[in-house]
Amino acid sequence: MLSELVVHNFAIIRHLDVSFQPGLNILSGETGAGKSILVGAVNLILGSRASQEMIRTGTNEATVEAVFLLSDRAGLRERLHEWGLEATDEILIRRTISRSGRNRVHVNHQLLTLQQLQQLAKGLISVSGQHEHQLLLDSEIHLGLLDAFGNLESASEAVGKIYAGWSKTWEELHKLRKFKQDQASQMDWMRFQLQELESAKLEPNEDKELEQERNLLKHAATIRDAAQGAHQIIYAGRGAMLEQLAAVEKNVETLQSIDPSQAPLTNHLEQVRIHLEELSHSLQQYAHKISFDPQRMSAVEERLAVLQKLGKKYGGTVEAMLQRLEELKKSLSLEEDVEFQEEQLEKELEKLSREYLQEAKELSRRRREAALRLSEEVEKTLAALDMPKARFAVGFYEEDSSQKDSKPPFTPTGIDRVEFLLSANPGEDLKPLVRVASGGELSRILLALKSLLSRRGEAETLIFDEVDTGIGGRTAELVGLQLERLAARHQVICITHLPQIACYGEHHYKVMKQTVDDETVTDIRLLSPEDRIEELARMLGGIAISEKTRAHAEELRQRARESR
Repeated sequence: MLSELVVHNFAIIRHLDVSFQPGLNILSGETGAGKSILVGAVNLILGSRASQEMIRTGTNEATVEAVFLLSDRAGLRERLHEWGLEATDEILIRRTISRSGRNRVHVNHQLLTLQQLQQLAKGLISVSGQHEHQLLLDSEIHLGLLDAFGNLESASEAVGKIYAGWSKTWEELHKLRKFKQDQASQMDWMRFQLQELESAKLEPNEDKELEQERNLLKHAATIRDAAQGAHQIIYAGRGAMLEQLAAVEKNVETLQSIDPSQAPLTNHLEQVRIHLEELSHSLQQYAHKISFDPQRMSAVEERLAVLQKLGKKYGGTVEAMLQRLEELKKSLSLEEDVEFQEEQLEKELEKLSREYLQEAKELSRRRREAALRLSEEVEKTLAALDMPKARFAVGFYEEDSSQKDSKPPFTPTGIDRVEFLLSANPGEDLKPLVRVASGGELSRILLALKSLLSRRGEAETLIFDEVDTGIGGRTAELVGLQLERLAARHQVICITHLPQIACYGEHHYKVMKQTVDDETVTDIRLLSPEDRIEELARMLGGIAISEKTRAHAEELRQRARESR
């Protein structure tokens, strides 16, 4: 339970230290005294969003500390152990917010994250704020309340995990099919390109070789004349180089016979003769091969024209066209991979769909059983809250799945869509809360639900901020009695303006606002039995408090004591 709350420089609270007790704790005070500010401080302990506006004017930092006495609930202690915290019999939570933006959370003097604080707080406190009963008008929260009542959160989470896998697979398959559809025409174009390039039967460097051949054919006569002319000069013509070389040999022989040291000249001369003979032979052979072939020239020109035409589409050179050919083959091979991927995703989606429907249908069955129990127990509780003829039910609705190709009506919470229904008076049909429930009826339904959920371990401490909205008189007394019963199992802290509720508190605190040194401050104190009568009288009579008002206050208090 919440044992102590210490607030420093928060809103209009300079410093406040209050100890709460087991059972029903009542907080009352004038409107604007700061009662709801205390709830805001508690919400910080729960991990709610903080802002610099919460910091008291003229200060740089606000802190909220709360001490909780832990029960034997294993979940909280296991969570503390996971975070390396000693699971003692009490836990100290401290949250600091500063204008510099450095907001910190400490649990038992160890720094934790805000997310960890939010997880921890779930088992400590449940706060019903001033406007929470209005949330009941939103059918989106009804399913969560039903699951909490039926202890179905773990089953719902299991369905949610399957849904996450199913949804991911569905999205991947949807994207793949869209890709196939978008790529269909492009694939046809790529297949045409591949066919065109393959039919051309391209060879590496073919364009360069054909260009060279065309150049030779174009200048065949000139090349042949040049080769033959060179052959004539070296070998066949009058005064050819080889003929003159023979005369040089005779002169070298004469020189060598006189000067033997010049013998190497004979070797040089022999090498020159050999090279000239080889050159002459090569030129002769080359000249014999050269001829102008008009048919071959036409074939080369036609082939080059084909390559040039393809080059304009696919990159200019045969090398670029061959590269494009390989790219097309690779891209088109991916089409087969896409087909395989689609088949695998379809199988996985079918498997996950079966698993989802199996778990979701079982969860739906259990929800419908829980809904019957919830309806029965809410009606009993409402009868005790001055709504004896009220009927309460949980309506189940199916999602529309009529569109053939639309996404199936799966959700992270299962296949159910529920809405709370109410008939407040005899003869009226059950209708959604948003259409028929008044403020006072919503307040009582909220209290009934909180009472039922508390039995299933929702939290150790329950805080109600003005649960008396829209009620008064006899109904208010019945609400107070219900809170008293609830406090037998939980610590209950209730902020109220109604004496008919306040009189049932085991402990009564008064929240006061006063001006000190031109500053507005909020304070809180535990009332003595005599002071409680005065506060109840104030709540009954307003400004002027008479003895009759005090007597009425005493009567209310006595009646509340007798109810125990």
